[in-house]
Amino acid sequence: MSEQTTAYLSARVPAQLRNRFKSLAARKGAKVQELLNEIIEEYVAREDRPAVTATEAIKALRNLRPDLEAAGIAHLYLFGSVARGEARPDSDVDLAYMPSPKASLSLIDLGRLTQKIAQALGQTTEIDLVPFASLKPHVRETAEADMISVF
Repeated sequence: MSEQTTAYLSARVPAQLRNRFKSLAARKGAKVQELLNEIIEEYVAREDRPAVTATEAIKALRNLRPDLEAAGIAHLYLFGSVARGEARPDSDVDLAYMPSPKASLSLIDLGRLTQKIAQALGQTTEIDLVPFASLKPHVRETAEADMISVF
């Protein structure tokens, strides 16, 4: 960074937090300023990226349909802020699924599917993939109000 493009930013933080941050920077082999710049750049980039829209999510998920069905997902539903059109850049994507009758999805299977979905929607998008049957009654009621069938 040249002096002409450098600006100073200061913040008051508790001494304990400052010391912990310095320790983390040292463990990473970085200067405090370098680590702080990295964190600020990541934060700004995350805030600047557009939110996932329902249309984009549904298109990406329908492209994954063969893989998801092969893994044992019979039906997939989008709900939450993305389905309602209220998503922010940091919003997660809420998905409920109904397994195929003979499917036995393990936690490892679900982890892999969640990663595959996250890659299709954008690496930094957090995915909540839950069995429809496990939605608690109060969550199910809200979810069903804005639920969109993906397939």
